[in-house]
Amino acid sequence: MNKKTTIYDIARALGVTVSTVSRALNNVPTISEATRKLVLDKAKELNYSVNKLASSLSSGKSNTIGVIVPTMQIHFFAEAVHSIEKELKKHNYSLLLSLAS
Repeated sequence: MNKKTTIYDIARALGVTVSTVSRALNNVPTISEATRKLVLDKAKELNYSVNKLASSLSSGKSNTIGVIVPTMQIHFFAEAVHSIEKELKKHNYSLLLSLAS
């Protein structure tokens, strides 16, 4: 299994602090445009992608909506879940589905 690139990897590669990388990736205005571009280019080169779990822990928001349905064997519930998920994706939210027992 390949190790995912982290902001620590980007910081090490550029010789900057992890805070600088984080601020550049989060578009904080105190970071210069030149530094932001440098960080973004290195992030792309290293195939960096945001760790959603880490982001949700630090922000206190998971952008996840839970839905409990009694069964998926009834067409209505399957269609409802599909529609909910489609709408949530438009707003950058995830769906956590549970079947009631």
